[in-house]
Amino acid sequence: MTPASAARQDDGTGWREAARLRREHRGWIVIWLAPENCYRAYRRLPGARRDTALSAVTPAEMVTLIGEAERAATASPARRGPGTR
Repeated sequence: MTPASAARQDDGTGWREAARLRREHRGWIVIWLAPENCYRAYRRLPGARRDTALSAVTPAEMVTLIGEAERAATASPARRGPGTR
């Protein structure tokens, strides 16, 4: 296999994994950036003023980051309402 065909194969795998991540994590926009060899994920989480943007080298790392971001959003004080702790 030539380096060019290996790169195309990796690119195809990256896009397939990005599609799988989108299916498994509804609400997240997940893309594969072949030139940077990484995944990016975006979502406006509840209580956030801005979109959340994540970057990971592997799909497994992205799953971890998405989980951490979602847990942080549900634990934020803004989500609990006034006068609650």
